[in-house]
Amino acid sequence: MTQTRSADWDYGELSARVYELDKPVGKSLNGDVEFYTRRLAGTEGDILEPAVGTGRMLVPLLRLGLNATGYDTSAHMLSICRRNLDEAGLGADVFIGDMTSYVKPGAYEAVLVPTGSIVLLPDRSAAVEALRLMHASLRPGGRLFVDLPPSHHFTDPGPLRHWEDGDDLLTLQTMHVDVDALRQRVVRWLRYELWRKGRLVETQLQNSGLLCFEVEEFLQVLHEAGFADIKVYGGYDEDAAPGADASIWTFEALSTD
Repeated sequence: MTQTRSADWDYGELSARVYELDKPVGKSLNGDVEFYTRRLAGTEGDILEPAVGTGRMLVPLLRLGLNATGYDTSAHMLSICRRNLDEAGLGADVFIGDMTSYVKPGAYEAVLVPTGSIVLLPDRSAAVEALRLMHASLRPGGRLFVDLPPSHHFTDPGPLRHWEDGDDLLTLQTMHVDVDALRQRVVRWLRYELWRKGRLVETQLQNSGLLCFEVEEFLQVLHEAGFADIKVYGGYDEDAAPGADASIWTFEALSTD
């Protein structure tokens, strides 16, 4: 999940490789692939996935026969996405784009922003603008889906993680976490390393800025962007309320005329 450079975030080559190793195509995160295939099954119009990444969600949607496409700010992520599409024997137009500037008026039946990609935007006003553009890109009555992680998930530095990729070993460490309560933003320092035959080959350090929203505040953001008839689900369960202990909150909203 990638977003604007103004958010001090850019998926480099190592982070894109780690993302693919950790979240390969079709891997469900707490039931999100199953949720979106249920909610979008039978959609006849075009579907857009901003921050499409490596195609983890896009490929399962295409396998359902849906007309889905996506964009991302990261050329590294899109390169992996195109490779995954080729390996699956699927075709889709995936392209460089940014949530805060891309708009195609009335073109889509549904827009989905899974895995909390919306929080990678730099501030609240950017989130409102991005959602306004998504609203404008939807047909009247079209549906928006946005996943929002509860902010308490952002503040744990977590253990050192590692993945093997052929002869390579890739590691990820969350080195430091800053909490800016005034701006409702958390910044994590992420250190990616590539090891080969016991030697460190490359290191990439990234600052990952994440916005923090609670449910009522994000409902207001969606209303400001023009959405109505908003439902909120907890943990990818259509029958579950968005409780504080949910792994994720998912907002489903309708575009207005």
